[in-house]
This record gives sequence, C-alpha cells and structure tokens, in this order.
Amino acid sequence: MIKRLFFAVVLLLVAELFSGVLNFEHADVVYPEGYFENAVLVGNIFEAIRPKVIELVGNDPGRITIVLKDRGTISNGYTMPFFHKTIVIYLWPPESWISFRLPLEDWYAYVLIHEFSHMCHLTYQDEIGKTVTKLTGIPLYPQLFSDLVEGVTVFNESSFSASSGRLNNPFFSNGLFYYSLSNFPSPGYIKVAPDDDYRDGLLYYNFTAGFYSYLVETYGLEKVKEFFRETSRTFSTFAFEGFKDPYEKVFGKTREEIYTDWIYSLTKHEYPQGDLVYSAKNTWLHKIDLYGDHLVVLSEEYGPSTSYTGMKKQVLKILDLDGKEVQEIPVRNVLDVKIDGEKIYVLSKEEFSGRYENVLWDVKGGRQISKGNISAFDVENGKVYLALYDTKTGKTTIEGPEFHVTLDEFIRYMDVSGRFVALLTEKNDIIVLKTNGEVVLELNNGTMKGPYVKFWKDGIIFVQVEGDHTVSCYYDLEKKELYRLSSKSLVEDFVIHGNEIYYISYIPYGQTGGTGVYRKGLSMEPVVVEVKKSEPFVIEDREFSTGDEFGFRLRKFFQPAMWFPVYFDGTFSLFFTFSSVENNAFLFLMPSVDLKGNFNQYTGFVVSRDNFTAYGDYSSSGDYSFGLTGVLGDFPVSANTRLDVTFEMNFSSTQTSLNSEAGAANNIGVGVDLRTYLLGMPSSLKVSLNLLNDDLSHLFDLNSLFCFTGLTSALGKDGSFSASLKFQLLNPEDFSYDVSFAQTLFKNSAELFDGFILLRNTGNTLGVARLRFSNGKEWHVIYDHLFQEVYMEGLKFYITVGGFLNMNDISSGGFYVGIGTSPNGLPSIPVFISIR
Repeated sequence: MIKRLFFAVVLLLVAELFSGVLNFEHADVVYPEGYFENAVLVGNIFEAIRPKVIELVGNDPGRITIVLKDRGTISNGYTMPFFHKTIVIYLWPPESWISFRLPLEDWYAYVLIHEFSHMCHLTYQDEIGKTVTKLTGIPLYPQLFSDLVEGVTVFNESSFSASSGRLNNPFFSNGLFYYSLSNFPSPGYIKVAPDDDYRDGLLYYNFTAGFYSYLVETYGLEKVKEFFRETSRTFSTFAFEGFKDPYEKVFGKTREEIYTDWIYSLTKHEYPQGDLVYSAKNTWLHKIDLYGDHLVVLSEEYGPSTSYTGMKKQVLKILDLDGKEVQEIPVRNVLDVKIDGEKIYVLSKEEFSGRYENVLWDVKGGRQISKGNISAFDVENGKVYLALYDTKTGKTTIEGPEFHVTLDEFIRYMDVSGRFVALLTEKNDIIVLKTNGEVVLELNNGTMKGPYVKFWKDGIIFVQVEGDHTVSCYYDLEKKELYRLSSKSLVEDFVIHGNEIYYISYIPYGQTGGTGVYRKGLSMEPVVVEVKKSEPFVIEDREFSTGDEFGFRLRKFFQPAMWFPVYFDGTFSLFFTFSSVENNAFLFLMPSVDLKGNFNQYTGFVVSRDNFTAYGDYSSSGDYSFGLTGVLGDFPVSANTRLDVTFEMNFSSTQTSLNSEAGAANNIGVGVDLRTYLLGMPSSLKVSLNLLNDDLSHLFDLNSLFCFTGLTSALGKDGSFSASLKFQLLNPEDFSYDVSFAQTLFKNSAELFDGFILLRNTGNTLGVARLRFSNGKEWHVIYDHLFQEVYMEGLKFYITVGGFLNMNDISSGGFYVGIGTSPNGLPSIPVFISIR
C-alpha cells in the first residue's frame, strides 16, 4: 500500500499538466497554457542562436529541453546539464534598476544565449567521461567545478550587441573593477561571494566574466577552448605528468600571474569625479531623486550582520544638499521610489505562494495601492499611472486618469509630467507621449541606457553608455537636440538642482568600497544622435511539430537518469534514479540482495515546488519516513513588513535528530514568520506550534503540543541579536531558551588552500541559555565564545570556542568547542567539557 502511495504521489507531481510541447530540430520547448506563441518564438530564437553559441564555447551538447515558466514578475533562468539537459526560462524581463544590472534588450534571446552557454560549457567531456555517462548516467562533467562558470555565459551574452550584456555596461564591469583596485577580490573570493559584501552576485558573475574576457582578448578564443578541453579530462595531468597549473600548461602563465596582469590592465581607466557629498561604504545606492529641497536615495546596506541574520537593510534616506542624513525610512525589496509633493511611493517585489507580483505602496500612508504585473509606475498630483505587462502577448498597457495606450514593448521605467509620459523600453528606446496618445519622441538610437528616464525643463534626462563610461544626458523635446551633461563619467543615476548635478557613483573607501553621492557643476555639450545598428541575429520561422506534454514528461521521467551497481557490507544493490524534466521531482529505487539471498527494496522520492517540498522513503523491511514543508500564505503588511504562514510535517518509523527541531519521530506544525524592522534594524520574529511525539498514536494528545519562538535582529552593520524559546504548552516549566548578542571584532579575508577556504569575520558572542547535558543535568548558564566565520565550497559555518558558568553556582562551569550555522546561540554541534 505504501509503495503504491509513493508511486501515485510522484506521478501526480511529475505531471504538472502544463499545456504542450513543441519539437524543434534541436530542442523540445515545454510551455504552460496560453503560451503557444511564446513557445514558437523561443524555439525560433534558440535555433538561430544555437550555432553561434556552440562556436563561442566549442562544444555541442546535443538535443536539449527548454521549459517556459510564468512565475510572475521575477526575471531568471537556469540550466541543468543533468539529467535531461534542461533550460528553464521565466518570462518576465528585468525592470527599473535591475534592468541596468542585467542589460538585455531582448529577454528571450539573451537569456537563451546565457543559459545555452552554460549547457555547452558544463557538458564538456573527454571520451572516457562520455563513456561513463552513457553507460551509467552519472554526470561526469569536470566543468561543473570550473572557476569560469559564469565568465563564459556573461562574456557570450555580451558578444552579440554593444547594447546588451553585463560586460557592455561599464558601470557594472570596468568601472566596478576599477573602484575595487585598492582591495581587489581574489579568484577564490569572487567564487565565494561572501554575504556581507555589497557587490554580492556581481562578484561571481561580473568579476569572473571580466577575467574570462581578459583571457579571450589576450590569448584568443581558440586558446580558451583548448583550456576547456584540457580541464575536461577525466584523469587530470597530475596522474601522468605531476601537478601542473592548467593555466600555465595552456597559456604559459599561472592563474595567479594572469589574474595579476588583468588587474594591472584595469589601471588605464579614468573616471573623473565631482565633490563627494555623501559616502556609503559597503552599500548600494540604487536611485536618487529630489524631495523638496532635499535628496532622497534608495539605499541597501551590507555588513557582517547581513551574513549573520540573512537580512539586508534597505532604506530611503533623506539627505540635505550637503549630504547630511535627515531621515531614514525602512522599506523592503524596493524596485522604484517616486515623490509626489510630500508623499512617497515605492514599488516592491513580493512573493505570493511561489508567484511574484510587484506591489505599489503609499509609504507614509501605509496603504497598498495596487499589485500585479506592474513593470513601472508614477504618481502625479495624486493620480496613479501604471505600466502593466502581459507575458503572454508581450504587450504593455499604460493606464492612468484619461490615459490608456497599449504598446508592443516591455516598459522598464516611466515618468509623468503634466500632459506628457516618458517611457524607457527593454530595447533601450525612449518614447515620449502626450496623454492623448500622440507620440512626441521616439529615441531609438539603440545605445544602452541607464535605469531611468526623468522629465527636466523642456525635455528628459537619462544615463547613456559611451564606450567605457556612463554619461548623463539631456534631450530637449522642443529643439530636438541631445546634450551630454558630463563626459568620461561613471554615473548610475542623477538629478539636477539649480545649476548642479547630484549623481551616484562608486567610492574607493573601506574594505569593499561602496557608492556615494557626488556634486558637480552643470554643463551642456551637444551630441549627435547615433543611428541604430542592425539586429545581431535574424529570427526565422523554423519547422516544428506539436506533442503531448503529459506523455513527454512521463517518457522523460521513466527514462532512468542514473543506474549503477553498488556492493557494500555483503549486500549487492542496483541504484536507479528517475528525474523530472526540471529536476524538481526525483524517484530513487534500490533493490538489494545479501549473500544469504535476503531481498530488500528501497524506494524514495523528493519533490520540490515553488512553495513546498515533499520527501519520503520506504523499504520492505518496514522502515519509512515522510516529510512535507511549505508556505500556506504570504501577506505583505506594509512597505517594510511581511508575514509568511508556514507548515511542516514529518513522520518516521525511527527517531533521528533530523526528523524535526525537537528530534521527535513525528511532527506536525504551523508557524508564522514576521519580517519587519525593530528600532530601524531588519528583524525576523518566528512563532510555531508543533505536535511532537515519537508515538504516532499519541501525536494529537495535548501533551504533545509545543511552542517554538525566535527573534533575530541586526544590530548595526557589525552585530546581531538572537533569542529562542521552546516550551510545552501543558507544562510551561519544561522550557529551554537561548538569548545572545554577537559582535564582530575583526573583518578578515584570509584564504586557505588556494581559496578553497575563506576565513571571513571574527567576533565574540555573549549569551544566556538553559543547557541540558547528556547525563540529564540541566544548568542555567551564561556563556561567552569567540567565533570564526568560514566559507568552504558553497557552505558557510561558524567555528566557536568558549566557556560557560552555572548561574546558580558560579564555581561550576566548563568549556566548549563546536560548529554552528550562526554566530548567535550555542553551537549546533557542540562538545562540552564540564568543570566543577
């Protein structure tokens, strides 16, 4: 019965009942209901870019699967080279300041270029590797461990058009690299991309791409392909030639030497700046605007507390014109901020049970105005204007009071002034309309634009890319003239007040650098409007056939992904893995027989969806386990507060420490997670009620009911606070607690084993807790420990060394060492040494 249930659950979850599948020459495109035309377009684009990407990388991965997913207003894509060679694409292009970080003028085309570059690169194999994979399904792909994974993709996305790709945006490539010269990140550091560094994912993506681009420019693309072939050998050169850096073998220099050469090449750049009026170390300033006679900036702060708590501090900072902070308004996940008189409005990105929507808030009024597929907005004199994008048709409807127009464009930003509406499109075009629909301007020179367009005087202002610089520009709508307001500059956003420009750029100060607000005098230089260049590739209609999506998924799933024999401790087994197209549902089968002829069948599954994860296993010996965790609901409360309702259940035939937080074999729980700000600091309050019992028949007894509470908060940039409490509802005297403060002492960046281990922050934690020993003794203790934050191959943990005193008898105490997932609290895996 249980085995049948396992198969039924997996089959139900594998069959997502999308809509259909299109079979092109080199790819199967799976699409949801209503997205047939999108699937045809994606298939045609893929067939066009496919040979170009293969040529860039030097490897043909064969036939692939492309899955289209509509998850609302999130821009992403990902590649799974195993087990079915699948690319998943979300259908929403990037908007607002995100679009400047991810400058792609055709979302479908460039996300396909990026993800298919992954597929070509990561499936590099020599003949031995190909044979092993063909015989067993084991994905023997050496390039999965390459330090150039995102370098290949970002370089390729930047190779087709000067108006697309992250390397073609100097603000997030050479400009960012230049302002990191005083403390340039090592190859190991950019691969780790520590959580407390404001450059965040730019380290792993953009810095890696910068180095990869230097390799291609210096040694040539064919030499880089040779490097891929060399590093894709199943048995490395160490086995035959002794250890030798593959960089040195292929390029004639070690990686360290080439990396140093790249750093020196960056010193040639020049970015003259104005007067720095506001400095924000280790902080992103995403936008600047005028707020009366003040400035308002959208700020996102990082620091050790970001790593300790997992929460960033995003605020609107009101500054006077000399950069002095006047007010701070906390917000969350903000894409854009607009000022209308004394009122402040923000557009934030929120998740609702696995689907994303953009939500418009009146910040001071504390009310939600609208939500949905809003790509841009503005408010003027209390009148709300929205740009609503339809991912099925690719059209945007802009609507407001007595204004309604639909365009075949994705609008990534908009501004309204009087009778005029300015629109910035995905394709870097600027369109200015009158509210009666009349077109005033179509500036389609094709040059990469900054994140915003704003009205000023008789025209519009915006940032435009010119070579290695991002310059501020003004277009006079009456004179039909374009003017450059700065030259050789590095500007993310700017405003004009009187005869002065206030703009956002980088600062070189601190361990990581940061951003700041500069001020300089206003000057205007006429510029000739460039002619838009031709499209980088031609999309033609390709032949395809239609198929049954349900049948396609089942055929893929029941084709074993991995199969290989295992012999251990006198037992011979065959291990089979079955996987869904997106690798979000797995079935594991392992029939076994020992030397005495006893047979056992193990069955397991893991299913992961946008808002839940289910897992389970069963063996014919009678052992079983089943678990389900997920989100019941998401409720944005305000522009800075969010409430999530979660659930969990675990059932097992045996008790382990992994079954639940209390280690009980059976657990059913529901909880809430409130994300907000306390005393101006990002904080999280979690409360859950759980039924816990090792005996399933008594799980619903009242004495099985426990309460768990936890509060986590940042303390400035360098510290954190944590408090947890667990008690049994019918016996509140049976409780445990742990309250602690963690403070950074030293900010390190020490690397061990060529960057394999990164030692980051060192600090001290002081706390009180109820400590239970294995011999049954319980002490209320005060403890203190030193902690060292460690990153190692995608893992982050804290090594702690400390001592404790019994608060009821200070003559007794002890020492401990351990490993934990947070600097706060006693370590998760401790070793206590008690001393009386």
